[in-house]
Amino acid sequence: QEGVRGLWAGVTASCIRTAAGAGLYFLLLERVTRELNTKFPPGKDTNQSAAGLRTFGVGAASRSLAATLLCPITVVKTRMEYASVSGATYTGVGQALYAIGSKEGVKGLFSGLGSTLLRDAPFSGLNLVMYTQMRKVMADFAASQEREVNVLDTCVAGAVSGGLATFVTHPPDVLRTRIQLQNAQTTFRSIVAEEGFRALWVGSLPRIMRRTLQQALTWSMYEYIARNLGGTSLSP
Repeated sequence: QEGVRGLWAGVTASCIRTAAGAGLYFLLLERVTRELNTKFPPGKDTNQSAAGLRTFGVGAASRSLAATLLCPITVVKTRMEYASVSGATYTGVGQALYAIGSKEGVKGLFSGLGSTLLRDAPFSGLNLVMYTQMRKVMADFAASQEREVNVLDTCVAGAVSGGLATFVTHPPDVLRTRIQLQNAQTTFRSIVAEEGFRALWVGSLPRIMRRTLQQALTWSMYEYIARNLGGTSLSP
């Protein structure tokens, strides 16, 4: 119905959001981790649960800040991807930002922010906790083979953590999409009442596949760059 171009609808906004989002997230993650370790250094007797909650909090807070700043781009990405459904026509990211802002105001550019944070904060918290644990597992595996941790190890750790975190936090993404496209009054209760619980995981497979690959590449690149820069607060 839409031709080959329909498969790449919203790709510009998606690339901007992904690139800027990753850079901003890791910048904030490094900064928040450093400040937290300086003001509240972790004790040697800290139990695993407390350490996990600390890691979750750092990931969630960093992503919340990044997601809030990039929410207008997220709205544009969603609108451009579903332009054929909504009937709207956008010629580019800049024009879409102007069109949405002039017609709906700031509220329109930040529509779905609550559900975005409901998705992104838990996702990044879980992803960071799972990744740090998987990285230790892969490090132990590498040590058992008497070798250093390599790119494949970090790819596996990133893919597993990204895939699991994406599945768990998919329902808020469904809610965010519907709010930004259809009705600001949409809730989890209304979706379940009208379509059942399965509707909360509609489209989860392609999103999990995308996030799995994305997180595998992102964490591998982060570890490689951090190692060559002499280490960071997160990846010494």
